[in-house]
Amino acid sequence: MEKRGHLDASLLFDWYGELLTERQRRIWRLYWLEDWSLSEISESEGISRAAVYDGLERVKARLGDYDTKLGLVAAGQRRRQALIALREALQALPDSAELRQAWAAYERMAAEEGLSDV
Repeated sequence: MEKRGHLDASLLFDWYGELLTERQRRIWRLYWLEDWSLSEISESEGISRAAVYDGLERVKARLGDYDTKLGLVAAGQRRRQALIALREALQALPDSAELRQAWAAYERMAAEEGLSDV
């Protein structure tokens, strides 16, 4: 299994990972986040290398299916872009009490979205 699409895989896991079983999450994390090989996971989990590969493929398909139905990744990316645009608009305004209130609201929104890096 090639590790292309790592960003996509990470985003899907971030949004929908809690919908997986504990074992699926553990194997996914070992492969995608800890960079274990299929053989290393196979040995650790006591299953065949083929079972690890098939399990990862099923999880990837399941995560993709969740996103097709729910669209949370795209919605999150749209909110992120909106927050970036809002930040840029706020930066262009002269300082005032109202602007400080708007910044506070922006920071709360970004934190609630888990986007404090925006």
